[in-house]
Amino acid sequence: MFGENKDKLIKLIVEKSIIGEDFTVEGVVSSAGEVELGGTIKGPVNVKQLTIKEKGSVIGEINAEDVQVSGFVDGKITAQRIIIGATGKIKGNLEFEEIIKVEEGASLDGHLKKAPFNKIGNKVTNFINTATTVRKNLLKV
Repeated sequence: MFGENKDKLIKLIVEKSIIGEDFTVEGVVSSAGEVELGGTIKGPVNVKQLTIKEKGSVIGEINAEDVQVSGFVDGKITAQRIIIGATGKIKGNLEFEEIIKVEEGASLDGHLKKAPFNKIGNKVTNFINTATTVRKNLLKV
Protein backbone atom coordinates (compact mmCIF):
# COMPACT_ATOMS: atom_id res chain seq x y z
CA MET A 1 0.00 0.00 0.00
CA PHE A 2 2.76 2.46 0.90
CA GLY A 3 5.23 1.22 -1.73
CA GLU A 4 8.77 2.49 -1.42
CA ASN A 5 7.69 5.31 0.94
CA LYS A 6 6.94 2.70 3.64
CA ASP A 7 10.38 3.00 5.26
CA LYS A 8 10.15 6.77 5.32
CA LEU A 9 6.85 6.57 7.20
CA ILE A 10 8.30 4.17 9.75
CA LYS A 11 11.16 6.50 10.65
CA LEU A 12 10.29 8.53 13.66
CA ILE A 13 9.33 12.07 12.71
CA VAL A 14 10.68 14.40 15.35
CA GLU A 15 10.24 18.09 15.82
CA LYS A 16 11.60 20.57 18.30
CA SER A 17 9.51 20.73 21.46
CA ILE A 18 9.44 24.01 23.37
CA ILE A 19 8.47 24.24 27.03
CA GLY A 20 7.81 27.90 27.84
CA GLU A 21 8.80 29.87 30.94
CA ASP A 22 5.33 29.67 32.48
CA PHE A 23 5.09 25.88 32.11
CA THR A 24 5.98 23.19 34.69
CA VAL A 25 6.09 19.47 33.94
CA GLU A 26 6.13 16.90 36.77
CA GLY A 27 7.07 13.35 35.79
CA VAL A 28 9.15 11.64 33.13
CA VAL A 29 9.87 13.63 29.96
CA SER A 30 10.95 11.63 26.89
CA SER A 31 11.54 12.78 23.32
CA ALA A 32 13.37 11.38 20.31
CA GLY A 33 14.12 14.95 19.27
CA GLU A 34 15.20 18.29 20.63
CA VAL A 35 13.63 19.93 23.69
CA GLU A 36 14.09 23.63 24.43
CA LEU A 37 13.28 24.36 28.06
CA GLY A 38 12.33 27.78 29.36
CA GLY A 39 10.14 26.43 32.18
CA THR A 40 10.62 23.72 34.78
CA ILE A 41 10.78 19.92 34.65
CA LYS A 42 10.56 17.98 37.92
CA GLY A 43 11.53 14.42 37.10
CA PRO A 44 13.77 12.39 34.80
CA VAL A 45 14.47 13.71 31.28
CA ASN A 46 15.35 11.29 28.43
CA VAL A 47 15.75 13.18 25.16
CA LYS A 48 18.04 13.35 22.18
CA GLN A 49 18.97 17.01 22.67
CA LEU A 50 18.17 19.33 25.59
CA THR A 51 18.68 23.09 25.70
CA ILE A 52 17.94 24.69 29.06
CA LYS A 53 17.47 28.42 28.67
CA GLU A 54 18.41 30.99 31.35
CA LYS A 55 15.06 30.76 33.16
CA GLY A 56 14.72 27.01 32.60
CA SER A 57 15.35 24.37 35.24
CA VAL A 58 15.42 20.61 35.69
CA ILE A 59 15.14 18.93 39.05
CA GLY A 60 15.95 15.32 38.21
CA GLU A 61 18.25 13.13 36.16
CA ILE A 62 19.01 14.03 32.52
CA ASN A 63 19.98 11.47 29.85
CA ALA A 64 20.66 12.86 26.37
CA GLU A 65 23.11 12.97 23.50
CA ASP A 66 23.57 16.74 23.79
CA VAL A 67 22.85 19.02 26.75
CA GLN A 68 23.29 22.79 26.88
CA VAL A 69 22.63 24.47 30.21
CA SER A 70 22.14 28.20 30.60
CA GLY A 71 19.64 27.74 33.44
CA PHE A 72 19.59 25.48 36.51
CA VAL A 73 19.93 21.71 37.00
CA ASP A 74 19.68 19.83 40.28
CA GLY A 75 20.52 16.24 39.34
CA LYS A 76 22.88 13.99 37.42
CA ILE A 77 23.52 14.68 33.73
CA THR A 78 24.61 11.83 31.44
CA ALA A 79 25.33 12.87 27.83
CA GLN A 80 27.78 12.61 24.96
CA ARG A 81 28.29 16.37 24.92
CA ILE A 82 27.62 18.84 27.75
CA ILE A 83 27.95 22.60 27.51
CA ILE A 84 27.40 24.79 30.55
CA GLY A 85 26.85 28.40 29.54
CA ALA A 86 28.02 31.43 31.54
CA THR A 87 24.64 31.66 33.31
CA GLY A 88 24.35 27.90 33.88
CA LYS A 89 24.20 26.43 37.37
CA ILE A 90 24.47 22.69 38.01
CA LYS A 91 24.21 20.85 41.31
CA GLY A 92 24.97 17.23 40.48
CA ASN A 93 27.42 14.88 38.82
CA LEU A 94 28.17 14.89 35.10
CA GLU A 95 29.00 11.87 32.93
CA PHE A 96 30.06 12.57 29.36
CA GLU A 97 31.68 10.78 26.46
CA GLU A 98 33.03 13.39 24.07
CA ILE A 99 32.90 17.01 25.18
CA ILE A 100 32.47 18.96 28.38
CA LYS A 101 32.62 22.74 28.09
CA VAL A 102 32.20 25.08 31.03
CA GLU A 103 32.04 28.76 30.15
CA GLU A 104 33.42 31.45 32.44
CA GLY A 105 30.79 32.44 35.00
CA ALA A 106 29.12 29.02 35.11
CA SER A 107 28.58 27.24 38.43
CA LEU A 108 29.20 23.52 38.90
CA ASP A 109 28.82 21.67 42.21
CA GLY A 110 29.52 18.03 41.42
CA HIS A 111 31.96 15.56 39.91
CA LEU A 112 32.91 14.94 36.28
CA LYS A 113 33.35 11.47 34.82
CA LYS A 114 34.19 10.40 31.29
CA ALA A 115 32.05 7.39 30.33
CA PRO A 116 31.74 5.19 27.22
CA PHE A 117 28.86 5.96 24.85
CA ASN A 118 27.17 2.56 25.20
CA LYS A 119 26.39 3.45 28.81
CA ILE A 120 25.20 6.95 27.88
CA GLY A 121 23.28 6.10 24.73
CA ASN A 122 21.22 3.18 26.02
CA LYS A 123 18.36 5.16 27.60
CA VAL A 124 17.90 7.53 24.66
CA THR A 125 18.37 4.81 22.03
CA ASN A 126 15.92 2.49 23.81
CA PHE A 127 13.26 5.21 23.75
CA ILE A 128 13.80 5.91 20.03
CA ASN A 129 13.68 2.18 19.19
CA THR A 130 10.46 1.73 21.21
CA ALA A 131 8.86 4.71 19.46
CA THR A 132 9.82 3.29 16.05
CA THR A 133 8.32 -0.10 16.96
CA VAL A 134 5.06 1.55 18.03
CA ARG A 135 4.98 3.46 14.73
CA LYS A 136 5.47 0.20 12.76
CA ASN A 137 2.61 -1.44 14.66
CA LEU A 138 0.33 1.52 14.01
CA LEU A 139 1.09 1.39 10.29
CA LYS A 140 0.78 -2.44 10.30
CA VAL A 141 3.79 -2.83 8.08
